[in-house]
Amino acid sequence: MVLKSNQEHSFSTSSIIPVRVRNAQISDAKQLSELILENAEELVRPHYSEEQWNIFIKYYSEEVVAEKIGRQVVFIGEKEGLIVGTVALEDDFVVGVYTRLQNVGQGIGKLLMAHLENYAKDSGVMQLQLAASPTGLAFYYKNGWEKVKNFIIEYYGVGFEETLMIKHLR
Repeated sequence: MVLKSNQEHSFSTSSIIPVRVRNAQISDAKQLSELILENAEELVRPHYSEEQWNIFIKYYSEEVVAEKIGRQVVFIGEKEGLIVGTVALEDDFVVGVYTRLQNVGQGIGKLLMAHLENYAKDSGVMQLQLAASPTGLAFYYKNGWEKVKNFIIEYYGVGFEETLMIKHLR
């Protein structure tokens, strides 16, 4: 089941310029790939081996991101026409929460997650799950997620240690 949304909202975060949340389009794939890889280079790469990092780059290449936009509900946050964050949903699984590095700490990730959670509730999803990397755990705990277990997930045949988390939507 792939859920789609045509909702668009504007929100104010801790910065003065409002963030507009909208559905990603295929034409956003290049900018989304660049945002994710820039964020991950700084925050995630220190936790990965060279082999894992090369797989991560492949997993979030422009071509693969474009394909994901076609099969997932992908929300983006924009400020003055620039994509500053993203989050995606595939069935009941949250995928890829990323914020542009210069916008980390401005509430954009929290805003995007709240938007996704409201969308999921409106679509009849009562519980979400995600696989958190070590760098995301504090964010998810702070926002009401619960740890289920640590596990190894494989992408392109390479294992990544992640934490399965759930959140019950009310």
